[in-house]
Amino acid sequence: MAFRQIVSLISALILSATAAGTLAAQADTTRTAGDTLRARAFLLPPVVVLAARTPVRPERVGFAIGAVLPDELALRRPRTAADALRESSGAFIEEAAGAGGPTIVRLRGGEEVFTQILMDGVQINENGGFFDFQGLVPSNIERIEVARGPQSALYGSSAVSGVVGFVTPRGTAGPTRWSAYGEGSVAAENGGAWRTTADASGGTDAFAYSVGAGAAYARGIFDEPHDTKSRDASLRLDARPARGLELTGTARWLAMEGKLPVRDPGATRVPLDPNALNERDRIVSALTGRWTSPSGRTSQQLRAALYHEDFFFADQRDNVTDVIGEQPFFIFDADFTFDSRRSRTTLEYAGSLAPGETSTLSWGAQWERETVRDITGGDFGDGRLSLDRNSRAAFAELLVSPNARVDLLAGVRVEKYEDIDAAWTPRASLVFAAVPGTLSLRAAAGRAFKAPNLQQQFLDNPFIRANPDLVPETSTSWEAGFDTHTAGGRGFLALTFFRQTYHDLIRTVAVEGSQAGQQINRNLGESRAQGLEWDAAWRATGAWTLGARGAWIGTEIVDGVGLNPAEYPVGESLPFRPSVVHTVYVETRAVDRLDARVAATHVGAQDVLTERFSGRRERLDAYVQVGVALRYALSETIALHGRIENLFDAEYATGFDRRGQPFNVAVGVRVGT
Repeated sequence: MAFRQIVSLISALILSATAAGTLAAQADTTRTAGDTLRARAFLLPPVVVLAARTPVRPERVGFAIGAVLPDELALRRPRTAADALRESSGAFIEEAAGAGGPTIVRLRGGEEVFTQILMDGVQINENGGFFDFQGLVPSNIERIEVARGPQSALYGSSAVSGVVGFVTPRGTAGPTRWSAYGEGSVAAENGGAWRTTADASGGTDAFAYSVGAGAAYARGIFDEPHDTKSRDASLRLDARPARGLELTGTARWLAMEGKLPVRDPGATRVPLDPNALNERDRIVSALTGRWTSPSGRTSQQLRAALYHEDFFFADQRDNVTDVIGEQPFFIFDADFTFDSRRSRTTLEYAGSLAPGETSTLSWGAQWERETVRDITGGDFGDGRLSLDRNSRAAFAELLVSPNARVDLLAGVRVEKYEDIDAAWTPRASLVFAAVPGTLSLRAAAGRAFKAPNLQQQFLDNPFIRANPDLVPETSTSWEAGFDTHTAGGRGFLALTFFRQTYHDLIRTVAVEGSQAGQQINRNLGESRAQGLEWDAAWRATGAWTLGARGAWIGTEIVDGVGLNPAEYPVGESLPFRPSVVHTVYVETRAVDRLDARVAATHVGAQDVLTERFSGRRERLDAYVQVGVALRYALSETIALHGRIENLFDAEYATGFDRRGQPFNVAVGVRVGT
């Protein structure tokens, strides 16, 4: 579709929605609660599940917490799970291989493996902490919570810079409620995508259910397509078979397959790759039993969880060097297949005691087993790798309010992986209500760690040498901030300053004296991140809300011994970390039944490496993108949706020689109760 036709489509959508809204205002002013502009646009849920060992009111925790709430998800309709997090304070979505390719979420400038990802409380990071958001379009998600800062005291390894948690909705008592959504989109260049979702929920006080499914396709923006196909299905069951006993079962299947046209050297310096592809199948499941005493002051919980992932990568030799000749960078060009199966089984016990209204003591233990089975084939010969390890952990946490103005939280976790020394990760926070209901001051500090993954320790082949002597990467962090609310709840402002130092970072470097060019993983380097995060909103009138979210983050390479000084010069910033990511937005219902949202996101300049994992340092310019979201309620059961991304078709790069998403428009319809 030509660019002019796309603009015409947008104009028609806006004019039609506006005209329909005017007619509806004259004929019928009824509206459903779900279509009301977010009356609580800037509040967290009454209870959050990521911040403490037991569900807690967010104002009692001194660590910075954010959330993408149901009404925001319903209005924005983000294309992917990563897009849903783009406006979260302290988060940066990195697409170093170009838009549509492998995607990671960095929190507070940390490493890509320092963000732990949870699905209904189950960790879905790969062995070692890496998580690729490519093609992740989960359906039936109620909200997304983000806990920033060190969270290893709660979640163990990889929860270094923070945790992102996706929550499946719980069914509510009553008749079945259902919805279905379909969407199609086009872009100024290539592009083209669609998705569908369906969900249903209901039940009784004794048994509730929530089920969902979805499918999506995205062509991609490059001349060689990504052709990313996604499918998912989810189920949540909640039962109360006896007084005080609750059972919850969750299961989710996530499948993705897509091509990888952009090679490490970029999109224009070498021909795109028509043969590289990858596939992922993820299964996430958990069964939790919780017993609460008749007094409600004690509880015991048992939880069993399983995460399994099948990953497949394949590429074919296409003799690209015959076309471009000798170049000062490496190009992977070979027949190669990689088939990996990874599993994580977790058993956890947790208890809690609330001796009074103002204090809760929690404790527990966890056992976990990881397994990795890798099969390789192609030009480098056939290979098999089979690794596994167990880990054990114990934890305790105290949440107490010595008076009406003070909340104290203190916790510690000790975790022991096979062949690695035990890691202690304490954390503590203080919240002081300087002006109750109006101004709260908070401070927090903690320690976090990430265990080396199995391949980093034990993989041994002609290209990489094993290093069983690796120690965990660790960090120490502190933060301070405040939250203030205006009288009547019309506005709020939250500011957080943080400083986090990372020690014993694991880097892949050349083996000294190796004639075969072997590499090895070593604990090398130290870095630091510090910054200021903000989240603010103001309801100017009943129909208009203004808001701003973002972070300024400065990183520094403190110790680069053993690393390439051209890539990691001491005193300079870490690559792939923009100096600022900031969003301002306006939400309105100026026309009855029509909700509208306009947001502008500014991503600051950043230093990157030309070959994604290596190469010379280059500077990427800052850029601004503007997006629009519209929702018009035709009736209580039907709503039209529209979304525009990169409204002014700003040109920007996600990495060196890797461009970002162009102008894109999507139109969808939701039906349901």
